[in-house]
Amino acid sequence: MNDKISVKPDIIFIEELLKDIANGEYKIPIFQREFVWQTSQMLELFDSILKGYPIGSLLFWNTQGYKTKDQIGPYIIRKNNNNNTKYILDGFQRISTLFGALINPKDFPETNENDVNDFLIYFDIKENNFSKRTRKGNIFSIPLHKVYDNRELFDFVRQLDRENLTEIEREQYIDNLRNLHDILHKYKLPYVEIKGGDIKSAVEIFSRVNSTGTEISEDFMLSALSYNQETEFLLSASIDEFLTKLSIYNFEDLKRDIILNCIASNINNVDGKIYFDVKLEELRYKSDLELCTNNAYDYIKQAIEFLYKRLFVINVRLLPYPAQLIFISDYFRLNPNPTSQELQLLENWFWITTYSNYFTIYSLSQQRNAYQVFCEFAQGKHPNGIYKINDDMEFSTPKYPSKLNFTGVRPKALQLFYLKSILGDNKPQDMEGIKEFFISSKKDRTPGNIILRLSSELDQAPEKKTLANFFIIISDNDILEKHFITKEMFALYIQDKIDDFVAQRDDYLKCKEREFVESLNIKYVD
Repeated sequence: MNDKISVKPDIIFIEELLKDIANGEYKIPIFQREFVWQTSQMLELFDSILKGYPIGSLLFWNTQGYKTKDQIGPYIIRKNNNNNTKYILDGFQRISTLFGALINPKDFPETNENDVNDFLIYFDIKENNFSKRTRKGNIFSIPLHKVYDNRELFDFVRQLDRENLTEIEREQYIDNLRNLHDILHKYKLPYVEIKGGDIKSAVEIFSRVNSTGTEISEDFMLSALSYNQETEFLLSASIDEFLTKLSIYNFEDLKRDIILNCIASNINNVDGKIYFDVKLEELRYKSDLELCTNNAYDYIKQAIEFLYKRLFVINVRLLPYPAQLIFISDYFRLNPNPTSQELQLLENWFWITTYSNYFTIYSLSQQRNAYQVFCEFAQGKHPNGIYKINDDMEFSTPKYPSKLNFTGVRPKALQLFYLKSILGDNKPQDMEGIKEFFISSKKDRTPGNIILRLSSELDQAPEKKTLANFFIIISDNDILEKHFITKEMFALYIQDKIDDFVAQRDDYLKCKEREFVESLNIKYVD
């Protein structure tokens, strides 16, 4: 595939676009989603065209080698062996609507009538508007494909001559028809054409130029390269299905590119490449892509279950670094049945990499070394899986967070430490959730001001006991200690010295976290 890329903006008439589509010069890549527009969206499109409003730009990719679909709108597109093929990346819904509603069904006689009816839109020459249905015998309503087709339009005008209309009415209706006919043929569509390039560049350009805010993941494009017509294996669809299965761990919103990186790492395990060194185009040549992908799903699921049950990452938003999931899934590939002692060492690796900025302090070459060390660790050839540039290297934490949230690694680390205190040796239930309760009425996000509760606890408690003050008052000392509330703090709370309570709790939370972090041989920074 040509890596050199060019991007050219241009315009095209609807008439020219539809003719080229009918001749097979535009194709639908297999990763493109199906037609999903509702009737209201189709009618709105033509209303905008009639009024001269812009309907957004299109995005085409001029390249080769992708598997394609053969249907646009209700019609099967003719095959074209021309090497100058353009793939529709953005605008498929609009193009399908235009092609399905404006092309005369007589030009595609083999098409199913029901499919054609799905795209049948009428123009009311009297009201000068569009509708999906018309009453039988309504002489003022004409299908759009007849407005667009010169011969059909001529026949319809001749039919109007036989109707009992005043001259003014006749002229007005014909003017409405001809106006729409001219607009449909002369309407200009802006488009951007990408020529050459690879999957990554096409994804990036798509993300930047598309007007709808739609995101497209690299796996959708890779699906077009790797689609297996015999097994009908479509990578993007399999990832959709896999994400659904992750809902019991609250990981259904895991980013698709992380899954793709795990798959890439699994497929290229013989070469020992780290995931970011794998070119996605290489995956298209893997004859066993489906098998390797399904194997990768098993490793990812093991990794997520490990994170969920042993490290309290009970929501994908709590995952400190995506690379941790990729590494741990590789761990289970290399060591599918680890002992309890090995799992404990893997837990330590997670906590060290979480608190030490492990995935941000190294250069790319050092990250490759870190990956090799981790692979050795998974195979029992390294004591802890932690890579250091030299023996004297020391890790330190980022500064203690001033707010508890999901926007940074450091606040996530503190929340995981908090959940570790709550759960101890217990495992969270499936689809466990976290609920925050604020101690003071200020609702500031200072860690000392927030009590974290598990959703399973709240399901078992009366409604009023979910409030922070009731929780503090009714809970015994052991439970309060797990939430970093001492007897002294409890006394302050009873005396309504809330600010002192929050300040002391924040200091105590910091103290207990320091003890844990220093046990990992990491310098604690507050």
